[in-house]
Amino acid sequence: MTYLSKIENLIIVQCVLFLVPVNIFVIGDWLAAGIQWIFFRYQQSYLGNSLIFFTRDLYYIQEGILKGKSVVASEITYVAISLMVLAVFLLIIATYQEKPETLVKASAVMTMGSGCLYLIADMVQYGIFFNGPAGFVIPIGVPVILGCGWWMYQMSYFETDLEELECAIPSDEKKSEN
Repeated sequence: MTYLSKIENLIIVQCVLFLVPVNIFVIGDWLAAGIQWIFFRYQQSYLGNSLIFFTRDLYYIQEGILKGKSVVASEITYVAISLMVLAVFLLIIATYQEKPETLVKASAVMTMGSGCLYLIADMVQYGIFFNGPAGFVIPIGVPVILGCGWWMYQMSYFETDLEELECAIPSDEKKSEN
């Protein structure tokens, strides 16, 4: 049985967040409905089914197809995506550090910040109560993102790793080291 370090477990948890749906949304008066993940969204409308990647939203902004609140919400979502990706990279770098506590805490803060940005983007697009003329949204994944970030920030994994290592050394070896 292989043992994964606690940082590697955090990387796995962070990567699983990319599979959690962030939002379930309805556009307008049921003109379209869908589910949004971090990198893409699946949308059903009277025009058909669509799989829309976040890069397509950037293209829509650049071409002027999206306007108003939708532009601001898409840009906030893009910043949230960037923070999530950066948080994973920080955890990967932390596996190679001798004292990774600072990078893990920064990754946790970025994860929580990303969750807050998703919530802000939802409020910009749909209103403060997640319901308005643009439709409504249910941010089902945002509490999961915030909870994982808080859990990562609160963990004291590094002290327990050192204590486990000290307990694993037999007492004869401890005496011979002194």
